[in-house]
Amino acid sequence: MSKKKRTGLQRVLHSRFYRVYFCVVALALAALCVGRVWLNGVLVDYEAAQPVYVAEKVADLFEQGDYETIYQLDTSAAEIAGGDESFYLDSLRELSEGRDVEWSEAYSPNEDERRYSVTLDGDRFATFSLVPSGETTRHGNTLWKLGSVSTLVQVQATPEAPEETPAPAAPVGIDCVITAPEGCTVTVDGVELTEANASIASRPVIAEADFLPAGVESVTYREYRHTSTTESPVVEAKDASGSALTVTQVDANTWSCPLTGDETFRESYSGGVFSLAKRVARIMVGDARVDSMKKFCAAGSPARNIFDNLSNRWVTPHTGSSFENIVVSEFFLHSENCFTCHVSFDFTLDTKVGKQTYPTAYTFCVIRDGGKAKLYNLLMR
Repeated sequence: MSKKKRTGLQRVLHSRFYRVYFCVVALALAALCVGRVWLNGVLVDYEAAQPVYVAEKVADLFEQGDYETIYQLDTSAAEIAGGDESFYLDSLRELSEGRDVEWSEAYSPNEDERRYSVTLDGDRFATFSLVPSGETTRHGNTLWKLGSVSTLVQVQATPEAPEETPAPAAPVGIDCVITAPEGCTVTVDGVELTEANASIASRPVIAEADFLPAGVESVTYREYRHTSTTESPVVEAKDASGSALTVTQVDANTWSCPLTGDETFRESYSGGVFSLAKRVARIMVGDARVDSMKKFCAAGSPARNIFDNLSNRWVTPHTGSSFENIVVSEFFLHSENCFTCHVSFDFTLDTKVGKQTYPTAYTFCVIRDGGKAKLYNLLMR
């Protein structure tokens, strides 16, 4: 009998090479599916941890007029009508009746606090804050909780006094809250504030203490409180040399004095800093080799450790990239051999589905190492 010939498909199916080939393809597809599921879980986890969702729940109490719950949370409730809950509830309901409640995030100089403002028809009504709960999500994202609630209105019961002896008028003035770099001289209406006015301990301006090399101290902020005797207090600040600093009024009773960066230093080094930021961005998307950063990082530094352990396998496939809206700012000289700065830009990738833009920001700590400027640490925001 003649030997039966195999068809092309039968030869493929009986080929050891194609069997292995198809197994590898199947495994690759399975790994891709698993990777997409994992990445989606990371994004969902990150989104669920955003403080805005906790803020919405707190703001809903004001929008629904749930003043019974607000009374239990309000740190200023005891100051309103002697802590009379019924008077508190009746007064706030009467005040908010028929008025539009709106809320928005307010400025907070502290990265570990989120502040929010509540208004009635545009008039300031209350504030509340969120702080880290001490817990994290499965992927390490910080979870937030309510820190404090404070109504800003002044409600007082009508004093029962004889008509001929009216109660004395309350003094005119407001409680001022001023945040300024430690070491500055801060005055309100010409009155110099002292350590006795400081309401909280120092906190770093740039980042936590371990962001800088050992022995290098970060400039810190102090928050001061002072009761002004006028409705429009004059808040001023000067640095250690006596030069005036810019003071910005954040809201009706809050002022902020940001640390002034070294403009001359920025003009000299901003070009080099942005070149370094572009290299970091390109490494993150696989357009440059990770090990190419080693010569730009100080030996034994946290930055070197970051790039030694960096994996950029899960980048978005693209054919090109560009940088737009570049801002290099906040140059602070901490010692003659150490400075920090901030770089932000829009990083756009050319992908199969079009251009995708990623707002990007880095904070760099640069030191002098072997006579050259080297990256010591970085924050990716």
